[in-house]
Amino acid sequence: MGTRRWVAAAAAVMVALLLLSAASHGGRRGPSFNSNNRTFVFNYTLAKTIVEYASAVYMTDLTALYTWTCSRCNDLTKGFEIRCIIVDIQNCLQAFIGVDHNLNAVIVAIRGTQENRTGLRTWYGSRLT
Repeated sequence: MGTRRWVAAAAAVMVALLLLSAASHGGRRGPSFNSNNRTFVFNYTLAKTIVEYASAVYMTDLTALYTWTCSRCNDLTKGFEIRCIIVDIQNCLQAFIGVDHNLNAVIVAIRGTQENRTGLRTWYGSRLT
């Protein structure tokens, strides 16, 4: 499986797992879904939080991203602690890993490729311990 497919599959699995765990988190709730005698509740606040993280990974100012002061690093993601930013210049990929204490979760956001992008830098933050 190619790098692009692996990244897309990993991101899809992460989003699916977070949305399935929505029942344990507060926030605005949408309709319930029943499948095979199991009920899943859509949590709008959790979904919006995940979208904010996905949006932040597209920032090009890595210093603002690392300090979590970027224009997209606010609202539902306040208090997030970046642990590592990963930039793969050869494949034009970008990702970050950090901790969201409000969700009690480790967040991994992956940007994926942007074919015509240039000038990305490598920035490694502290590692998770």
